[in-house]
Amino acid sequence: MKQNNKLKYLLIIITILLICLIIYKLKYFENINNFENENENENENGKIAFLFLTYSNLKRPDIWNRFFDSKYSNKFTIYNHAKEPKKITDLLLKDKHISEHIETCWGCFGTVEANILMMKQALQNPLNKKFILVSDSCIPIVSFNIFYNKIMKDDKSKIDIFYNQEQRYNQIINPSFTYDKFTKSSAQGLIFNRKHAALLVNSLLIYKDNWKNMECVDEHYFGNILRELDSNFELNNNKNKNTFDIWEKDKIDKNSEIIFNEQSFALIKSCTNNIIDKIRDNNFLIIRKVDKNTEIDINYILNL
Repeated sequence: MKQNNKLKYLLIIITILLICLIIYKLKYFENINNFENENENENENGKIAFLFLTYSNLKRPDIWNRFFDSKYSNKFTIYNHAKEPKKITDLLLKDKHISEHIETCWGCFGTVEANILMMKQALQNPLNKKFILVSDSCIPIVSFNIFYNKIMKDDKSKIDIFYNQEQRYNQIINPSFTYDKFTKSSAQGLIFNRKHAALLVNSLLIYKDNWKNMECVDEHYFGNILRELDSNFELNNNKNKNTFDIWEKDKIDKNSEIIFNEQSFALIKSCTNNIIDKIRDNNFLIIRKVDKNTEIDINYILNL
């Protein structure tokens, strides 16, 4: 009799767990379908959500303040996750820190999670149609109007992906894909549509533990996870890169017109207008690795 009661209770517990699992799955796919059913083709009145991952303040608030001209205020929103939010004094970020805060460190999963938490909050605004990851050392090199028109001309995400890094692939716990499918991308300047932002938000708890031990995980997580979750990723993604960094220097600058400060982790020390033109010709919209002392013509980069 006691054996039958134990079996009965065990079956009840298993049934409850299965029901909870089914409800979770149904809720997950319901959320994804809701985002897929939104009419993302109507971007005319949509906004770009800028997701700033920072230590505290921006390196060049002077440039970003001019970029975010008040006449465009109906076309953008700003969200921030700072490592040290209490140190923020920039008015641009002062009241933009999201409600959820986690510990972050260079190249660790915390940076991925912080970006996804910003997406989570940004998705609450139905007018946000595109979501772009930017850091405190990034700056735009075109006017807001040009930037907006290029980003909003289609409904695709914009993630540059290429294949490499076997060592990092081996750091994934129980990877669900083979090494030949493993990709790398930029850590900053990535742009997501609403569907892809929602997929990343809703799947965070599913994949988090498997990726937590990877170095420079922010260069791998987003592209690989979206290729797993979206069977039409190749159709829904524009592979062109938005952000210029030191890895593209040799393709652009043959005469050493970009000067780097090697003592400051390759921060750009000086960048001429001629180089800005060449960078723009390669369809870059953002430069990273600048600081408060970088020599750059602000009027020139924002007047296009």
